[in-house]
Amino acid sequence: MSLIGVSKFESFFRKAGSLDIDKSDVKRIYDFTNDVIYRLLTVGVKNAKLNGRDVLWYTDLPITEGLEAQINEFREFNEELDLEGILEAITKMPPLKLAIGEDVENELPNIAGGILVALTKTFKTIDPKLKNPQTSHWEKAKTIFETLL
Repeated sequence: MSLIGVSKFESFFRKAGSLDIDKSDVKRIYDFTNDVIYRLLTVGVKNAKLNGRDVLWYTDLPITEGLEAQINEFREFNEELDLEGILEAITKMPPLKLAIGEDVENELPNIAGGILVALTKTFKTIDPKLKNPQTSHWEKAKTIFETLL
């Protein structure tokens, strides 16, 4: 991750949640986002199979109303984050049993951004005065997301 990429994440987290992140948080951001996206994709595969398709469509993904709102909020930020690392890591995950549709591929950056918006709000829910997320905050956020997704 280049310093430019790190500075964009720092700027985004300041704007989205008044949070200060540093270079060491970027790996956590990638890992967290990858885990959530992979969970969405695996449920989407089940939905596509139930619908008799061999390609995963965006409508197969379990995008809740809340996550959709976070995705829309991310779009409003008009941030250009270095999400290529996140998206590249998805290709290194265990293979899915179906092909990913073009509509899903096109929306992955926005889904990742929506997850990041939701993450900032989760941190602030855990501790409204939080400025710099620590390991305990990351663990709590991960537990919350795993419980809900």
